[in-house]
Amino acid sequence: MLVWFLFGAMCMLVILLMLAYLKFVSLHKAARDAWQQLDNHMKNRAELIPSLALSAASFNELDRAFIYELSSIKEACRKTSTLQERVQLESDITKKFKKVFTAAMNHPELKNDEHFLKLQKSIIHAESKVQSSKKKYNSAARDFNTITSVIPLNLLAKMFEFEPYEYFDFDPSIEKTL
Repeated sequence: MLVWFLFGAMCMLVILLMLAYLKFVSLHKAARDAWQQLDNHMKNRAELIPSLALSAASFNELDRAFIYELSSIKEACRKTSTLQERVQLESDITKKFKKVFTAAMNHPELKNDEHFLKLQKSIIHAESKVQSSKKKYNSAARDFNTITSVIPLNLLAKMFEFEPYEYFDFDPSIEKTL
């Protein structure tokens, strides 16, 4: 009788461990997928930088160094190795976009420039997608981090080498400033 009880308890333990592992894997995949979506949206936003730099070159308020810096940030984003570096660079892109649009307000002729208005709308749309994806990623990271910190699941997470995700947080979008 005791043997059957121990056998049943071991089976339940194995089933619980399998379920916990499957939960880790599904949350890990959700966080990884959310990161890929965020990364794609940030890359798409960065592809608008050359057009914006070209438009910004006509503003007296912005010097050449600003234009080159804007373009170099795009390249630096591709080469970053840590999330914190990427967060800083993406924040810099948002700040540069804000600076260009602030300078554009001093040029009333741009209010009728179809190309610039289309570019501005595209950037705002891309920025909105980045912000939405950032929230989705941070939510997925929070869910994963929560389950990896709960006792006794944290022991299982360490056993399978599941590391917590860092949060991706940078300044609010330019949409709020326009």
